[in-house]
Amino acid sequence: MDNEALMRRINAATDAKKAAAAQRTTAPTVAAAQPMRQSPVLRQSTAIPTNPPPVAPQPTAAPAAPQVARATPQPAPAQPIPQPVSAVVPRAAPAAVQPAAAPVQPSHATAQQSQVPPVVPPQTAPQAAPQSAPASSNAPLMSFRPVTPVAEPVLKDGPRPMRKEERPEAFVIACNGNMAVVQGDTGCVDTVTGLTWAVGRMLSIVVGDSRVVGMICDVEMPNGEFTPEDRSVLRFQVELQGEVNEDSDTGKPKFVKGITRYPGVGSVVHQIRAADLASIYAATGDTNAVIGHLSQDDSIPAFVDIPDMLSKHFAVLGSTGCGKSASVSLLLHAAQELVPDLRTIILDPHNEYSRAFPEANTISQINLDLPFWLFQLEEYVEVLFRGKPIVHEEVDALREFIPDAKVKFRDSEDRVKLRQDSTSGGFTADTAVPYRMADLLALIDEEMGLLESRYEKTTLKSLKARINAHCSDRRYAFMFRHRTIEDIAAKIIGNFFGLPGTGSLNTIIQMAGMPAEVVNSVASVLCRLSFELAIAAKGNLKVLVVCEEAHRYVPAGKDGFEPTRRAIARIAKEGRKYGSFMAIISQRPSELDPTILSQCSTVFSLRLTNDFDQDIIRRAISSSSASTIAFISSLSNRECIAFGEGMSTPMRMRFRNLPKQWLPGAEADVFGNSQPVRDAQSCARVFHQWRGELSA
Repeated sequence: MDNEALMRRINAATDAKKAAAAQRTTAPTVAAAQPMRQSPVLRQSTAIPTNPPPVAPQPTAAPAAPQVARATPQPAPAQPIPQPVSAVVPRAAPAAVQPAAAPVQPSHATAQQSQVPPVVPPQTAPQAAPQSAPASSNAPLMSFRPVTPVAEPVLKDGPRPMRKEERPEAFVIACNGNMAVVQGDTGCVDTVTGLTWAVGRMLSIVVGDSRVVGMICDVEMPNGEFTPEDRSVLRFQVELQGEVNEDSDTGKPKFVKGITRYPGVGSVVHQIRAADLASIYAATGDTNAVIGHLSQDDSIPAFVDIPDMLSKHFAVLGSTGCGKSASVSLLLHAAQELVPDLRTIILDPHNEYSRAFPEANTISQINLDLPFWLFQLEEYVEVLFRGKPIVHEEVDALREFIPDAKVKFRDSEDRVKLRQDSTSGGFTADTAVPYRMADLLALIDEEMGLLESRYEKTTLKSLKARINAHCSDRRYAFMFRHRTIEDIAAKIIGNFFGLPGTGSLNTIIQMAGMPAEVVNSVASVLCRLSFELAIAAKGNLKVLVVCEEAHRYVPAGKDGFEPTRRAIARIAKEGRKYGSFMAIISQRPSELDPTILSQCSTVFSLRLTNDFDQDIIRRAISSSSASTIAFISSLSNRECIAFGEGMSTPMRMRFRNLPKQWLPGAEADVFGNSQPVRDAQSCARVFHQWRGELSA
């Protein structure tokens, strides 16, 4: 090594010593040795790889000493990077005699002279690409699977568990089958959480080795006057929910519905422990999804068992504007994550779910294709009479002529093979076999020409006029979209139900703007087909039908379209045996058919302000949790009372925040980005839409 290089090393080491002495705050030996030991780490292993790419330019010799000086006051934990030190030590080995200053600076000077080209590319370039790859991958926006918490060591300065003498206590003074009366005082404040005993809080009643769990539903002061200075007597009405026992295998608390031993007078009552509260709402299996958190404790997740929720049907009820559609979107995404082969059909009356499911097969009135011959007789009659009183003589004529028209179509398709089977046996008015309207009208004309007709001519003329008017009505163009009649049942059904599964498993039927009789007929056909396909698949096809604004399809009383009511009721009563499921979404549960709603074993009730609607929920929930209904009119947005088969016990919870890509929304925001109708072109477009003159 030449003298010039040696002098540069000595000068650099001297500058580093001076800078370290100026910043020295500890013993001379420690202050001198510590910066020298860290300088190779900061220079060659820490600063270069971890700094962002814009800071990659090579440092000059002048700022070397200040950077070492700034690193000196940092504590000397061994955490900085022990592995890079071992990688640098072999380079500094030739001069590792003095306080490590001589070997450090020469290696630094050598790196400066070579502009550090062999160090920077291997450390930065290969690592930057793998970090950016996951960001561009098609990872889900949100996962609903429970995450197993990692046990963290309890720090000495962290929160300590509450001791028995610090736990505020009260005492049972009365008890019956599902209620208990507890007496305490205004000093009952949790010394750890700082929470007072108020309505909605959970209590724990000690009964031997178990703890009976209850919820405060009413608080009163018997004496009538409150004085802040004194500890006034309080009395609580507590609903008993169940009991918590220690699991003999794991030693952890386990919640059990029902009560085996009731508390006696004088039993000690205290606020529930965090572990007991978590055990009440804990996940019950591998098919649970995290859909939110408890309202009373946001650290405890809210779980729902997806198979139980689907197989026994579920309902989402709530007033308009309380987050009902967003909650439905969250539940559907959770169901599709845990049941990947689930097929979903959404009857969307407001055209808002296409934004939440952009990959779905969206079918609107423009591209709706549902041939008339797929309709059963009752469904076709509803469309034909359009809500007017039904003439039973005309219906009887249709029941006779439609099978003959199907035979005519079959014979024209294959005369040689089917000529010998010229009867209509095996064909009914409900058989999903193609036929031509021209053949049906020809049969009516032929019957009218007979001298001894079975029907009055006025009846047949009226029936023919109805059919002609129906065929020329633009609103029902989806039933006559094909000019040539052919058997395309497999194609039509595959388009609705995502068969054979090569495309999206979600289908959205946009019904905004459709006439009421069209909506009822389409809903009836799709619900009936989903049930029949599930039976034909013998349980190997899982189909979920989501009925938004279900009170339109299955209203209470005798109103509504009877075929739709019958199809939905059949899914509600028998669908779970075959894989046909149903979701009822409504803002007026009091207007729903009580038979349909009673079949929904899992209910998510958001804010309801109407007394009749609240009464429906009050009758559906168990008596041991009736007090939760008291909160139903004061719930905030996306907050609900959830109860039923999908969760272990009724709970007041808040749904998770959804990504913007999953939030439903209407096609136009009337107070946001909507375009006002002003010019002649926009007005003409509105008139065409109003008249039903739609174009693709």
